[in-house]
Amino acid sequence: MRIIEKSATLVRSLTAAEEELLAGFAAGSLSGPAVLQANQMLMKVRSANQWLACDCRKDAAPVLNIALNGDTGRLVLRNNPDTPEHAPGCPFTKDEREAEERRNDPSPPPAWLAPDTPLRLIGDFRKEAEAGSGGAAGERREQQHLLSLLLTWIEISGLNVYATHLKKDLTAQFAELRSVASRYPLLERVPASNYLETRLDMKHMMMLKSRLREATLFGNHRRHGLLLDCVEQVKGRKLFNARSEDGFDFQGHHLYWGGSRTSGPLLALALYSPATAGSHFYELIHVASVPVLSRAQLFPVYRDEEREPLKALVSLIDWMASKGVKVLMRRPVIGGQVMDELVLTSDQDRVLSVSLLEQPVGPEPETEHFKRYADFKSLETFRKYVAGFFMRER
Repeated sequence: MRIIEKSATLVRSLTAAEEELLAGFAAGSLSGPAVLQANQMLMKVRSANQWLACDCRKDAAPVLNIALNGDTGRLVLRNNPDTPEHAPGCPFTKDEREAEERRNDPSPPPAWLAPDTPLRLIGDFRKEAEAGSGGAAGERREQQHLLSLLLTWIEISGLNVYATHLKKDLTAQFAELRSVASRYPLLERVPASNYLETRLDMKHMMMLKSRLREATLFGNHRRHGLLLDCVEQVKGRKLFNARSEDGFDFQGHHLYWGGSRTSGPLLALALYSPATAGSHFYELIHVASVPVLSRAQLFPVYRDEEREPLKALVSLIDWMASKGVKVLMRRPVIGGQVMDELVLTSDQDRVLSVSLLEQPVGPEPETEHFKRYADFKSLETFRKYVAGFFMRER
């Protein structure tokens, strides 16, 4: 068995002792110090964002990833989707339940979450005997719930709307997010705003950890809080921002809007909790992120290619406001079919829908006035068209 990069580049081969240790881990037959040894080894591979390739076949190499089960807080070895079958008798043979769960429980799209309803973003720790085969499926739903929450907060706080007369500084934008969070309980009678920090650094992580350890409202439930901040990038299993060159490790999954990774800046929401039952060591578990226009303006960006024309639109909206024409730009972030659509409306009841992507995503909006940026010769001709559309009846 070998440790490989996700590009399939070899990192190193395992020793016979290491391979025997992992076989025991997969079979659940380890006990005592061997359990800790196997977990430490797997955590090191997982933290490096690497995979394991099995040498049980000569014609193909089945590949495994190391996942964190949110229900039990334990590491598990999982075969990658569509990886070749292992040779008969291999201790790492695909668990049929894995494939069945993936077929029967695809990740649902992000959905709007109603306020005043307990979020239950992470499952309670359960004994292995109680974990059952639905653990992985439940964990995927919890992960998606975190992205749904971030998108819902963006929608309710109005961050997906830009207008010159509604512009707010960064402090006011985060204040809106904290205000919205007060309507969302983590659990019954546990407001998310009580266990939310809007700055990702060691000081605020320690402050949140202290509040969580002293909390009595969680009862027998798993204690957890949230960290929300604008970060530079998510690379591997690390969050990077301007306050830390080394980044912050997270142990779970990265959920990103639109099914495609996009460069920063990103508005990131991270789940903060002990990874194992009884532990006083708190970690970042799952992370959800949405690309934003800039660190000062948290307007959501769907794809990297939008950034330049979107900045030009914002500048144009400010210019039209200086000429007495108020234009409001809104982006649907949840529940819509066409996430790349931007809807511009003026105080004179003119409405224009635009897409800044070269290739359409989903069906074109059924509206009289819809334009695609890719159909224009240059950014300047696009700007002139939009300006003419709204200034025409001034």
